[in-house]
Amino acid sequence: MEEQGLKYFVALAHKKKRLLDNYPLHYFIRAMLAGIFVGFLIVTCFRTGEYFRVADSPFAYLFPALFFGIALILITYGGAELFTGNTSYFTVAYMRKEVALRDIGRNWGACYLGNAAGAIFLAGLFYLTGIFSHIPNDHLLHEIVSYKMHGSVTALFFKGILCNWLVCLAVFLPTQVKGDGAKMAMMILVVFLFFSAGFEHSIANLSLFSIALVSPHPDTISIGAAIYNLIPVTLGNIVGGAVFVGMLYQFLSKSATRLSLEDNLNRVDELARKAK
Repeated sequence: MEEQGLKYFVALAHKKKRLLDNYPLHYFIRAMLAGIFVGFLIVTCFRTGEYFRVADSPFAYLFPALFFGIALILITYGGAELFTGNTSYFTVAYMRKEVALRDIGRNWGACYLGNAAGAIFLAGLFYLTGIFSHIPNDHLLHEIVSYKMHGSVTALFFKGILCNWLVCLAVFLPTQVKGDGAKMAMMILVVFLFFSAGFEHSIANLSLFSIALVSPHPDTISIGAAIYNLIPVTLGNIVGGAVFVGMLYQFLSKSATRLSLEDNLNRVDELARKAK
């Protein structure tokens, strides 16, 4: 069954490569949509989470975590392009000699820039709503962003690895089940794991930081601190998706293929013996 998911990844890589080659503007807009969709959930999660924080409830972080997976559903079913997922799709396709190394670089670069543009665009629109125009410095948004912007580089890198390991699994595992309801439920639950654990997702951070920066914020939040976070987190996300999902399952699929071949040969031998 793993092979089914890997073939799906290769098909996605081919589709994304053709779209970027032939319709680069369309691809960029789809990448922007991913940043926008993530931004929608960031706003919703931190608006609702703040109500729990004010009430001193333990659900201040758990409640948003439960619903953040909707962002991945919007991206998957809304035809958007997310950088973190592409790290695993193109790795599998490259290992199977279906795409070239330059195709990986072009896709990851265009997708990341598009995601960033979408995150900034949504933050600009959100600023015009005035919803966060008078939030206090101890708002849940500021607490989380300040914490993220001042973690150690090593911690941010490994949080990025663990995060995208789970995010790519949230795309890979649903290929093993039937029905959109089951697929959506699996996406939400797996994304809940990374959000509730406090791991780091580069595109979610782009949206989160953009919204925090256009809102009244304390001195602990700045563009420089945002870049400080995004570099190790992005590198960690690449490792998490490319190595721990793409390379790992491609490696495991070889043994599964050999075992399947051996089973078929054993059946042929058994049939031959019965025929005698």
